[in-house]
Amino acid sequence: MRHFARYKSVTRRRRRGAVVLEFIVAMPVLFVAFLAIFEFGIMGLVVENGAHAVNEGVREGAKVWGGSVAFDNNPAANYDPTGNNDIADQIALSMDAILDVFDLEVRQNTVSDNLTKANVLVIIERGANPVTYRGNITLLAPPYNCTRTGAPPGANEIVVTLCFPLVNSSTPATTYGNPVPNWLASFGFNLNKPATPYRFEMSARSELE
Repeated sequence: MRHFARYKSVTRRRRRGAVVLEFIVAMPVLFVAFLAIFEFGIMGLVVENGAHAVNEGVREGAKVWGGSVAFDNNPAANYDPTGNNDIADQIALSMDAILDVFDLEVRQNTVSDNLTKANVLVIIERGANPVTYRGNITLLAPPYNCTRTGAPPGANEIVVTLCFPLVNSSTPATTYGNPVPNWLASFGFNLNKPATPYRFEMSARSELE
């Protein structure tokens, strides 16, 4: 009887040890899985917000504007919308109000620039007007190469394109980047690869009213 009790005690200790070992092995996997759930969840919200912003922008641009309102009054090399004195500015600012939820803004770098927010690029093509830009013009260049998706607009159409990096670790200079945290970079899934960074890019099209 005493031998049987001793055997049960040893078995119980071994079982506890096995459970602890299983937990130690599984914990890193569970940790990465939780990070992935949160990171991809935030990414989904950001993508949805960007889609809402670009659709709102194209609706704003499709409105009937009086003949006294210019399409683009900004001087050369000025892509900031805060002057709010033309159609392109109105489009950009309507999108800016939506993107603000995720600390994004339609601003030209260093011009009316809130350094706690990342700057996006808006490409606006309206009928026969020349293409114009609002926001971070540097996103037209590599490695982002932001451009319209789909065919150019017809004479009675408007196309608005929104583009921004999913992780922006330089503007603003935050630890995790924004609007999407890059938590999985340490585990081999980096959203901010120097050569091929992941970006949001979407175009919306509408007929002019």
